[in-house]
Amino acid sequence: MGQLYLVRHGQASFGKANYDELSELGARQAYWLGEYFHSLSLTFDRVVTGSLLRQQDTAKHLLQGLRQNLSVTIDPGFNEFDFKTVATVYCHAAGIDLPSTQHGGKLFFQMLRNAILAWSAGELHTKKDANSPSIAGQHGLESWPDFNDRVADAMKAIVSSESDENVLVVSSGGAMALAVSQILGCDVETMIDLNMQTRNTGFHQLFFNQRGFQLSSFNALPHLMREDRLAHLSYT
Repeated sequence: MGQLYLVRHGQASFGKANYDELSELGARQAYWLGEYFHSLSLTFDRVVTGSLLRQQDTAKHLLQGLRQNLSVTIDPGFNEFDFKTVATVYCHAAGIDLPSTQHGGKLFFQMLRNAILAWSAGELHTKKDANSPSIAGQHGLESWPDFNDRVADAMKAIVSSESDENVLVVSSGGAMALAVSQILGCDVETMIDLNMQTRNTGFHQLFFNQRGFQLSSFNALPHLMREDRLAHLSYT
């Protein structure tokens, strides 16, 4: 069987104008994970990331720590859902202000949970009347079924050929949580819980063949679980 290491990107610039870039800590987290894999003499046959910069840069720093030079395949199916647009559309529809992301963004993530539930139920794409587009359509928000389909297709591409390869995929919390939920048959609320628990550079290990995937570990962080690095654990 093949092995898939599904890695969340390193800490990004949450709350900044451009979220899609690694923080200094995010780059270190990725490098440390690569060093950890190197200590296990683990090498990869394929590396895949989404098209987001924070995902690609995580792979770059991870491979540097791993001391392995590999080309990276880009698959946008592993991109994160547009959580900013989901939040904006939900708050507009609910008639509430978008919560601040300062001080850890607790209120923002409480709101985001409700927003994802509304999105998954199709409520954000509901038209007010037959002659006007939905607010989600105006903002270009992908539908929940489309999000599900692209993540499922990206995962299917990994198992498209029978192999004993070690595959590294760098993705994001929401897409990773959805992939695990699809494999385990979880409901949306569980998918949201999995999403909210996935830490930066946490990885899920899965075994696979052409019949599908078997989850072996979830949100592993051995490269950070040491006294001098515990303060470097992060969620955003």
